Amino acid sequence: MALFSVKLENYLYNDKKYLCFFVLVCVTFLTLIGLVVLASASLSFCKNESYFSKQLYWALISVPFFLFGLFLDLEFLRKFSGKLLIFSFILLCCVLVPGVGRSVNGSRRWLACGGINLQISEFVKFVVIMWLADYIDNNNESIKTFITGFIVPLATIAMVSLVILLEPDYGTAILIGGVTFTLLFLFGSRIFYILGALVVAFFTISVLIFFNPVRMRRIIAFLDVDSNKLGGAYQLWQGILGFASGGLFGKGLGNGRQQLVYLPESHTDFILPIVGEEFGSIVVVGLLLLYLCLFIACMIASSRIKSIYLSVISSGIVLIIAYQVIINVGVVTGLLPTKGMVLPFISYGGSNLLVMFFMIGVLINCFVTDSFASNVDK
Repeated sequence: MALFSVKLENYLYNDKKYLCFFVLVCVTFLTLIGLVVLASASLSFCKNESYFSKQLYWALISVPFFLFGLFLDLEFLRKFSGKLLIFSFILLCCVLVPGVGRSVNGSRRWLACGGINLQISEFVKFVVIMWLADYIDNNNESIKTFITGFIVPLATIAMVSLVILLEPDYGTAILIGGVTFTLLFLFGSRIFYILGALVVAFFTISVLIFFNPVRMRRIIAFLDVDSNKLGGAYQLWQGILGFASGGLFGKGLGNGRQQLVYLPESHTDFILPIVGEEFGSIVVVGLLLLYLCLFIACMIASSRIKSIYLSVISSGIVLIIAYQVIINVGVVTGLLPTKGMVLPFISYGGSNLLVMFFMIGVLINCFVTDSFASNVDK
């Protein structure tokens, strides 16, 4: 039982129990909002697929994974962080193999497992954080050096991101890269190393987009939405219409029309315009404020964790959630080019929901483990 060392009473008697309760309330509320919207949307989908029942199924499956993360011995798990990263890299390579990986809409991102499609890159997000936490903690004294503190961790994560780019999944690759840069900066890497690497990364992504006709059309459509609203910017335009038609208070649950046949992928990437159309801009702003409060509270708590290892893990989890929200909201409002990125806890997606629940369990685990250790020291 070395894998589970945190006792239940640790969660009931520690100085961060109110924060843990707040995190649980936020996650539960966001998940319920997602289920309600999917229940409404499922009544109208052309394919007659009940995304509500599927998401509810995944939500129930995710609860044990949340508990697993909640009671996981993170110090024990860190011994396997390097092996887990190598194993994840191998699985990502398997996804690219025809006949092994499953292709949807031109992207090969899934592995079929017992009739269930698993998006491996979702699980890789946490593995990357685990490896970075172990590496930064072990090399804390040399984190400001160029080779040990910057090149080694960046090159390692870049190899993983490169395979994800080949799927292609630009959004997840950029997300992992962004979280990596931020964690290295927060925990001591020199800013001019990071700025230089960001310039190189931006140039590389730009070249890849330029030579990819599909991505290039998305950029052109993003720059001129009005001229491309019936073409490359159709999805964005319909999303904007959804926000506009909902107004301040919305049309009411089930009364939205964008989800009928007008807005593609309204149950995943573009679910926020459906929320705006049916519940109104007030609810959308409220959801964004809830995400913001969750981010601020957890980042403050993470910064106060004494263990560098636990602090990197908790900060990385919060950053993954925050960056996904920023990218998703930026895309559906036209502030960023169209890119597939689900809205955490609300969008349809089994793999993402499962990983999010697991990471929330680990996040609370980090807070409680650090508090309990501090109390024991006293």
